[in-house]
Amino acid sequence: MNKLLTFVLSICLLGAAAAQERVARVGYLSWQDSGEYYDMTLRSFTEGLREEGFVQGKNLELVRRSASNDAERFKPLARELAASKVDVIFAPATPMATAAWYADPNTPIVIATIMDPVALDFVKSLARPGTRVTGVTTMNDALTVKRLQLLMQAVPGLSRVGVVIDEAMRSACTQELTQLEKAAKALGLTLVMVHVDRPEALDAAFRKLTDAKVQAVISTLLSTRNNLEKEYAEAALKHRLPSMFEIEYAAQQGGLMSYGPDFNDVFRRAGRYTGRILKGGKPAEMPIEQPREFRLVINLKTARALGLSVPQSVLLRADEVIQ
Repeated sequence: MNKLLTFVLSICLLGAAAAQERVARVGYLSWQDSGEYYDMTLRSFTEGLREEGFVQGKNLELVRRSASNDAERFKPLARELAASKVDVIFAPATPMATAAWYADPNTPIVIATIMDPVALDFVKSLARPGTRVTGVTTMNDALTVKRLQLLMQAVPGLSRVGVVIDEAMRSACTQELTQLEKAAKALGLTLVMVHVDRPEALDAAFRKLTDAKVQAVISTLLSTRNNLEKEYAEAALKHRLPSMFEIEYAAQQGGLMSYGPDFNDVFRRAGRYTGRILKGGKPAEMPIEQPREFRLVINLKTARALGLSVPQSVLLRADEVIQ
């Protein structure tokens, strides 16, 4: 009887302990709360958390806050998350990370797509951050050069390239533009920039590019705020401009090519970093990782519509070829 009682009490105690398992709270800052980029990155981030043992509805609460395309909202949103005592703030890009940095001096921050967190003084070095910031960076000196080189191989005689950017992101994301300008200069290319922040401005922007005699167009992560990759791709095709993107689904939706980090992998690893911090890891001692996997997607259907013949040497490098 005593053994039975002991067994029952043990089961009860285990049940009580499970019921009292602490729920970790993670703040999640984003430009929007819908759209293909948002859905993809959120899914990958939560997958990384799950790999570390944190599951929503069980031992994890994801406190999501969206700026609804207004960069000025990140500061009050970050302060709100800090005041609500989240354990970690996931602030993937520069505008979010900057807001989180000043919102609270103690809450750990995980990043995902900042090109160079050292240059922005978020960390002391990639190998040993030395601050409360860690995560993944998209820093890769050769990436932008390779994207332009691929475009040059696909478009014979390319010399003028249009750049589609989001004016609202310009002040917060100067690193991407600086690197693009540096790469273009090294390759002897001239850049022509247009600013697009809403769908109805696309046609006028692309008319400016054709008037400026550009031969192709490139879009960067500066534009993910708008979820307009499909619209960019369609506008480029309408104006007969070969297009290069950083996010693969833009090529899948009609762009000529995309080349960039595997963002599913980047955000999944950011989720794992967050999980490690929740389990007691110290951001200051967690080396920031660079991209490990890159994907090249080529849309041959778009190439044929543009009258382009993509070299076999480029096709052989592609991870996905859309017929």
